[in-house]
Amino acid sequence: MMATMASTPEELTEEERRRLRRAGERLRTASKELESLVATEPIKNRWTPEPAPAEILDAARGELRTAWDELVRCYGELLGWESLA
Repeated sequence: MMATMASTPEELTEEERRRLRRAGERLRTASKELESLVATEPIKNRWTPEPAPAEILDAARGELRTAWDELVRCYGELLGWESLA
């Protein structure tokens, strides 16, 4: 379903705002998940993080890219913004 493009954020409907919010939440979640796989700090005298398998890292990177693409697509469709990439 293609929404009518609003020219300003103030003109967005509640559903359009929810769509942008969900896209932003998905991107934040994907970013946090990837960070947890690659940037976990060891805890002294307790444990050292194990490297994540390549398949899991690939899946996490793929989800991050998909989430980013969805956010950019939402902003483009709803507000007419050009690609942020």
